[in-house]
Amino acid sequence: MSNILLNSTAKTPEVRFDSASGILEIEGRLIPENPDEFFSVLYNSLNSFKRDNSENTILLRLHYYNTTSSKRLLHFFQKAEELYQSGCKLKIIWEYEDGDDDSMRDGEDYQQLLKIPFEVKLE
Repeated sequence: MSNILLNSTAKTPEVRFDSASGILEIEGRLIPENPDEFFSVLYNSLNSFKRDNSENTILLRLHYYNTTSSKRLLHFFQKAEELYQSGCKLKIIWEYEDGDDDSMRDGEDYQQLLKIPFEVKLE
């Protein structure tokens, strides 16, 4: 398993994956010009999660994301859910900024759609 570090840009969030801790952090704006390329990194990161009895976490702190990214996130979460259902210990934490009710509701919507531990909390 390898670590991943993608620096943030004006249109993409920072992505940090620490294989030792099993934590994938995604933080920033998510409006990539090439969504296929960006999300392929996220899909590949799922292959690096620990399959032993260790806990893995996907932590999101998205400050802005567009409709296309929202749909892609759902697909990413569904892939994570498949991994979870195959026995990988995995949870998702969706953090939102104080006053960002849209992000809070989006997190709650994802939470309702998925059958994976999914926490929505104030950043």
